[in-house]
Amino acid sequence: MKTTLRLVYWDFPFWRAEVCRLALHLGGIEFEDVRPNRQQSQQMKRDHELPFGQLPVLYVGDEVIAQTGAIARYCGRLAGLYPHDDPLKAARVDAVIDAATDITWLIRPSIREPDPAKKLAMRAQIVETSLPTWLGHLQRWLECHGDQGFVVGESLTIGDLALWRLVGWLRSGVLDGIPENIGEHLPLLMAHQHKIGSIEPIAAWMHEHYGA
Repeated sequence: MKTTLRLVYWDFPFWRAEVCRLALHLGGIEFEDVRPNRQQSQQMKRDHELPFGQLPVLYVGDEVIAQTGAIARYCGRLAGLYPHDDPLKAARVDAVIDAATDITWLIRPSIREPDPAKKLAMRAQIVETSLPTWLGHLQRWLECHGDQGFVVGESLTIGDLALWRLVGWLRSGVLDGIPENIGEHLPLLMAHQHKIGSIEPIAAWMHEHYGA
């Protein structure tokens, strides 16, 4: 009997969900792409449907997988986008996903700040200090491991999808106070953005779902 997959996250192209959505899409794996509104997701939380009280979650039949890294690796294995026979390459993919998580946590306090002036002040400090440092780390990672244009090895992995959408989010203009040209002085990071975003099935997915 075929196992049904149901991926649940809000309706915007944040890396935490898009790495999983795209992995399944690229792998030709059928899944239900559930995009609840905030009210619906809060109800899921009250009903204890979210193991750690947050999205994304992936339902695999009657089982539920939580946490971005776990879901991404599961989807990546199904789609052939996660190294299954090379522990070192797998660890490097994990490192990129963990770095994306760290950068997200760097931004998160400013997202939760309700006061617009304080939010902008927090973002200004991030832009002047820690965010350039992190982007520099990613540039150096590509210098060391991205000689084929991917974050690991010679082909696309979930690490590429995570990095591509993370940087795309930072440069999207949706984060007030973070300039859309941030990172443009980092040639390998920008080349990676172009390379992954130009893959035809990925570009088609983004156009279909977000008009990008």
